[in-house]
Amino acid sequence: MTAEEKILHKLRKAQRKEERLVEALKKIEPSETSETNHDPEILTPEEHFFFLKMGLKCKNYVPVGRRGIYQGVILNMHLHWKKHQTLQVVVKTFSPEEVKEIASELARLTGGIVLGIHEEYTIIMYRGKNYSQPPTEIMSPRVALSRKKALDKSKHKDGLRAVRKYIPKLEQDLDLLRAQAKRKPEIETDAIEETQETDIDSVDSRSSSNFKLEPSDKLKEIIGRSKGCSEDDLVTDSEMPSDSEDLSDIFETDSDKETEEKAERPLYLEEFEKFPVESDGEPEDFEDHLRQISMDSKKAKSVNEDADLPNFDEVDRIFLRAASLLKKKRR
Repeated sequence: MTAEEKILHKLRKAQRKEERLVEALKKIEPSETSETNHDPEILTPEEHFFFLKMGLKCKNYVPVGRRGIYQGVILNMHLHWKKHQTLQVVVKTFSPEEVKEIASELARLTGGIVLGIHEEYTIIMYRGKNYSQPPTEIMSPRVALSRKKALDKSKHKDGLRAVRKYIPKLEQDLDLLRAQAKRKPEIETDAIEETQETDIDSVDSRSSSNFKLEPSDKLKEIIGRSKGCSEDDLVTDSEMPSDSEDLSDIFETDSDKETEEKAERPLYLEEFEKFPVESDGEPEDFEDHLRQISMDSKKAKSVNEDADLPNFDEVDRIFLRAASLLKKKRR
């Protein structure tokens, strides 16, 4: 079965169920109807306000459940009216519109007066000024349903209410499916047109790519030439740093030699630095030459006084001269 056939099958089944529930309710309803005219007593506004206030304060009440109005509810109301003038009928399982219908039905069956509806689910009723307890036939009238029939009636009403809510949903789903079925050919034609447009666009893109590939050969040749030139430049560049590397090697070797000479310097030269500087050769400057002459004259005078001083050999004098020169360089 298709989706449309399934919905149609459910719709027909729901319609049949609705017909069966309506027939069952007709059978449960009592055949006899109360043709007695309900002529309630007329109350003044003061009396109405007084009895309404009394009914709100009173604690005696009669509950009405899912069964609704049946013989037991009417009997309980009359039993309460034996000792109390007002009464509360609590109806919580019905809608506000159904509560109004129940109030009018109770007034017709019991002969009381409806004073008002409090908070949408509490009916306040007054028994009347000249109330007297009726006979049992009136206290439990045949027009009202029995307990069992009232329960069956409530079940049928609930089922009928649910079916009547379900049928419009099925009809709406059926209309949507039929509308989609009508739109399918239009959608298919639109899809075919889109595919054709995409094919045309792909053909155009391929042709444009072929036109673009033709000048790409020339570009490849230019790139190849530029690569050849770049390789020649790289060769020359690789040759240039070789000369610089040779020069750096030379300077590195010289610096290494100087460090080795410094490392090999004899330690005894440091001891000769403590001796006074003496030089037998020619001085480098004129001022040094004059100083040398003065020093020689002083030495000649002090030779006789310092006869005990040791006489240095030529080797010692060489070392002393070298030490004096090193000392000058450091200064």
